[in-house]
Amino acid sequence: MKEPLIDYPWKDTLDKILQSKTLEDKDLLPFLFDVVMSLAYIDSTNNLGNSLEVCTSGDSHYNAHLGFINLCAKCYAHKIWRYQKAAKPSSGALGKLSSELILKFISSKFTEFDQVQVIGGTNYADAIIHLKSGELIYAEVKSAPLITFPLLVQTPFSDIEDHEKLEITHSQLQECDSALYINEHISIPLGKVHSHLWPFHGLLEFVDNIDNKKLMYAGFDHWKRARDLYKSKDKSDPIFYLVNACGAPPQIAKTEFGWPKKEVISDSKTSAGLDRTDDIKKGIYQTLKIGSNHRHENNVKTAIISNLPAYRHEREYIDDLIPLMWGDQKDMCINSEVGEYISKEKLRYVFDYIITLDYSTLRNLEI
Repeated sequence: MKEPLIDYPWKDTLDKILQSKTLEDKDLLPFLFDVVMSLAYIDSTNNLGNSLEVCTSGDSHYNAHLGFINLCAKCYAHKIWRYQKAAKPSSGALGKLSSELILKFISSKFTEFDQVQVIGGTNYADAIIHLKSGELIYAEVKSAPLITFPLLVQTPFSDIEDHEKLEITHSQLQECDSALYINEHISIPLGKVHSHLWPFHGLLEFVDNIDNKKLMYAGFDHWKRARDLYKSKDKSDPIFYLVNACGAPPQIAKTEFGWPKKEVISDSKTSAGLDRTDDIKKGIYQTLKIGSNHRHENNVKTAIISNLPAYRHEREYIDDLIPLMWGDQKDMCINSEVGEYISKEKLRYVFDYIITLDYSTLRNLEI
């Protein structure tokens, strides 16, 4: 067992980001998680130059774009439905990283957690949380960003048509300034590509400047709007098509902008937080399994941890299970008046807690 992110060289940088006065409001954490996760996507993408395409939309001096959905966000801000194939980070690296990253954020939000430990290997729990009360929480961890923000790069090329692939060497790319694109009004400068602790150090410098607090809140407002649209699947607002699992673009993208047939912007496999149904099913099974293994240990509880709740699927898959309790047949008692029963102190919930950066199911847990 180990501390989350201990294997990553930018762990201390993230610690400083989470302690920044600009980010004292814990409500910002879900948005910040998406920002940091986007940086992790960038960091985990091999051969960045191969996925960069020229984009001169807008008045930004950044003239190249790399995204993680099949839509150029810069073009889209100017009502252009431009297909750009999503960059593919190394999935193996991201799975481990995303789990450890959300644990780091959870420990930042909930100060009553005395210690959060990652369990390596193929154990049935992903993490153990030690509470100051002495209680232990064995947790299944699932996380996925609501928005994966794209990378912008300022390249020296000026004679390449929009959305042509760049032919850029590694050494040339290292001389280029970069930024994380939040929306057409907000970009977070990240510094030179592949510089020391890039791209995370750029975010630290940005949040360390208290003058950028308003920009972070403006980005958070943008993120909250995207969250509400994701929940309701309301396609009337353009922001909807920037969220993960937004599906296919409208017909106009195909008829007027040549969007490739059968291509989506982002499919359901990228659903935010706990919203992938496979993750929900596995999480419920794992917490049942953990609870079964520790059913005689009253100080051991179970939890599903994610950055966001299952906004689209909680009514269908989760709500009915929250009040359910189960027991061991060996604990069955017989009473002449009521018949067979199991006393409440020997019953367990299907899962004790669902812990997220937004709202959580905490029952009587005081944190």
